[in-house]
Amino acid sequence: MLVKALRLRHFRNLSSIDLKPHPRFNIFSGANGQGKTNLLEALYLLSAVKSFRPQTNAELIEFDQSQASLEAHVERGGQERIVKIEIGERGKKVYLNNNKVKQLSSFFGTLNVVMFGPEDISLMKGSPSNRRRFIDRAIFNAQPAYATESMHYDEVLKQRNALLKGPHNSDRKLLAVYDEQLIQYGASIVQRRYNYLQEFKPTFEKTFQDIFDASFEAELTYELGWHSGPLNDPDAVLSDRIKIEQLLADALERTSGEERDRGHTLVGPHRDDLGATLNGRELKAFASQGQHRAFVLAMKIAEISHLEERYNFAPILLLDDVSSELDRDRNRYLFDFLCDRMEGQVFITTTHRDYILLDHDLAVFHVKHGEIEAQDPETDAFATPHSPQTYSQPLENSSSAKQEE
Repeated sequence: MLVKALRLRHFRNLSSIDLKPHPRFNIFSGANGQGKTNLLEALYLLSAVKSFRPQTNAELIEFDQSQASLEAHVERGGQERIVKIEIGERGKKVYLNNNKVKQLSSFFGTLNVVMFGPEDISLMKGSPSNRRRFIDRAIFNAQPAYATESMHYDEVLKQRNALLKGPHNSDRKLLAVYDEQLIQYGASIVQRRYNYLQEFKPTFEKTFQDIFDASFEAELTYELGWHSGPLNDPDAVLSDRIKIEQLLADALERTSGEERDRGHTLVGPHRDDLGATLNGRELKAFASQGQHRAFVLAMKIAEISHLEERYNFAPILLLDDVSSELDRDRNRYLFDFLCDRMEGQVFITTTHRDYILLDHDLAVFHVKHGEIEAQDPETDAFATPHSPQTYSQPLENSSSAKQEE
């Protein structure tokens, strides 16, 4: 998978960017607040149609502008596709090869990215929602149809919560309809998460030992945040959709009164978490800062390795100033992995070029006030300004295809 060209117009502070990235490593250096992360966010949006950070559509558009546009030429398996998103304050329009996108399920999977940013360093210390987001993003990259299932579940959850908060929360017939849908979509999500984690764990555990110490055994487990007590045989239950549906149905019945009293849904995969242990002890409570960071680094590297080994493609990797958060040994391991074991394209941002342990197969760019200028990779001196690329279709001639958020 390769991003051959990228064009951005009025996206955050990136007013007008035409970029032809290097097929291997692309380094974007500059002070904080200049637009480096915005560039990575644009690539992420072109993959998932939503950002990796909280935002409204209006916040994605340059000040005093009414619309932003993002476009990339993507090569995968010898075929080139054009992905494009136009962002207005009231919604997003999505294009694939300048044709109307009727269902986002047909768009997902065209561009796959893995994001690794400073906020991920504290992944295992933070809230369960961050860990759910990690596994959901990983599944989405491997199985794009998962995004549609998650959307269905989120919509049912939203409607069910609205009913529970409203004056008609005792309407048992309507609540039963939402319960049936929540059980159906919720069971699918739990099963997919659990099955993915079982596939992912061997790669992760080995990677952690490589990064940190072979004498440490790291383990990830899937935890139901809505089920009372441990499961007698988690593998037999969580790999069986019918058994998960029964668990959900029993839990909904058990908590029905409390849900009406509290006005929101207490049962479902939106309450679940990833548990983590190191040599059998809870990571959050007992691990050092270095062990926490090695744990998260192993999770990210294992995510990439798992995609390459099981699905035979390397995703686009987005590294947002991660090197400054890692110690020297962990940073060296990361770049050894990128150079020796990962074949895909990488976009890296940094405030200090010295953190980036690369010296070949790269392009270097300086980012300042939303402008991107090419530099000589050997000297980091400014080279001839990066020239705009020729696109097969001008932006203004693209056909309209709207997908509202």
